[in-house]
Amino acid sequence: MLGNPTGLNGKYWMGAKRAIDGGLGFSLGKHTDFSIHSDYLLHDEAALYLNDVKALDLYYGIGGRMEFTNDIEVGIRVPVGLLHKVENGKSDIFGEIAPVLDFLTRTGIEIHLLFGSRYYF
Repeated sequence: MLGNPTGLNGKYWMGAKRAIDGGLGFSLGKHTDFSIHSDYLLHDEAALYLNDVKALDLYYGIGGRMEFTNDIEVGIRVPVGLLHKVENGKSDIFGEIAPVLDFLTRTGIEIHLLFGSRYYF
């Protein structure tokens, strides 16, 4: 995944419309803090089409995030994204925005904006 954070991302499917994803990465801004996140996702298959040919799935969910700074920050993520499943069915290309509400150590809102590819486990 590229964006904030940049790192590795994977997804585990629990049926046709439910999945859990997770990511490990570093922020590339002013601080290079390490973070981990995991989300429970619901999918709406073929919600949109790109050029009337490529199906794009809409997904949304809720999850958690821990960021390791001088202290450990904990927050709630609310991801919303679009993905295109690659032909072999074992991966996708995605774009996602996820507001994060931090509530432990620090209180505040952060926006994760990610683009990338996932491999399904």
